[in-house]
Amino acid sequence: MIEDNVAVETTSYRCDHPVGGSRVSKIMPKIVKGGIKRLLYRLGFGLCRQDDLPGSVRMKMIQHHGIQTVIDVGGNVGGYGAEVREYGYSGRIISFEPTAQAYERLAARAKTDPKWIVSKTAIGEFNGEVKINVAANEAKSSSLLPMLGLHAEYAPDACYVSSEQVPLNTLNTVLGGILLPEEKVLLKIDTQGYEHMVLKGASDILRQVELVECELSLVALYDGQLLFDQMIALLRNLGFEPVRFTPGFTDPQSGHNLQIDAIFSRSERSNRMQS
Repeated sequence: MIEDNVAVETTSYRCDHPVGGSRVSKIMPKIVKGGIKRLLYRLGFGLCRQDDLPGSVRMKMIQHHGIQTVIDVGGNVGGYGAEVREYGYSGRIISFEPTAQAYERLAARAKTDPKWIVSKTAIGEFNGEVKINVAANEAKSSSLLPMLGLHAEYAPDACYVSSEQVPLNTLNTVLGGILLPEEKVLLKIDTQGYEHMVLKGASDILRQVELVECELSLVALYDGQLLFDQMIALLRNLGFEPVRFTPGFTDPQSGHNLQIDAIFSRSERSNRMQS
């Protein structure tokens, strides 16, 4: 298939120089790249520069802001922590995951990494005990909030299949005495609609947070969650501005984004107020 594509495309080029000449050396990479891109498109994939991948962009921000600790709220089975390691982050990771099976896999993944700390707890606005709804998709869509019908319609594999009683703690509580006073933090929140409650319980440590990464919903998927505009307003009020949006959960029929992944950076105004 690639050979056919390349042959068709080459008919539109003249070769004014012998093989190895400057013009041939310039057009051949374009021909090959075009053929590969078309093949990948037919297979349902795309081609992009390594520097444009979300993990690469995040790593640039981690380096630019001098991040020393990544707080991973909603660690699931450890995919986020493993990804930041893959892209070169070597600092401390602190992951929180409340569901039993996901936590077991997270703990096993972090076991050989001395700078990766894990804790089996949900994170929210108070200290106590709560019921979490466990989703079928490796607990990725598990939430303290009820799931709405729209979510189940677009992702039936994410429906709740059980529930668990789990501890709930604030970040103020679990990070008290752990973070050094001047330590710079990236706070990642993946709590399926409970992000605003995580932030509510993090007032004491937010001054050390340089970057916040979280999902923003364009439509209501969980009962009681804040939507896109409300979350942006909340984070702006806390001193953060959006600096990166990446498409996330999408309606497979219409192509409409239902959720996007966002990164927020501490605003210059907020930095001046702290200094």
